[in-house]
Amino acid sequence: MLISAAYYLSYVEAVELYHQLQAVEVQALVKTCGPPTFPFGDGMYYQLLIEEVDAERAQEAVEAFELQRTTTTGPRCPMCGTRNPLPVPGLPWWKRLFYAGTTLHKCPHCGAEFPL
Repeated sequence: MLISAAYYLSYVEAVELYHQLQAVEVQALVKTCGPPTFPFGDGMYYQLLIEEVDAERAQEAVEAFELQRTTTTGPRCPMCGTRNPLPVPGLPWWKRLFYAGTTLHKCPHCGAEFPL
């Protein structure tokens, strides 16, 4: 019988957990869940289903994944992935107007500017 190991995952999270379960030799099934999307009707989230007999073997991997998933790591650059980009001081008036309500950050590694 299949049981849910994790649910309400994004596609990237579901694939990552799937590979972690494969590493501990637990077969998993990725399936959509949650409210339907338009126009196709598939769920907008994903869940991983595993065999009930594999639940004990998968428990440690799933708990480690959930801990990693819920831990905040701070902002990252969307271009290169560098952690902790710096806020941009002294913006021109048009950037302050365009990015109103957000803080513009600049990556020290690649120089990309993006709002957070």
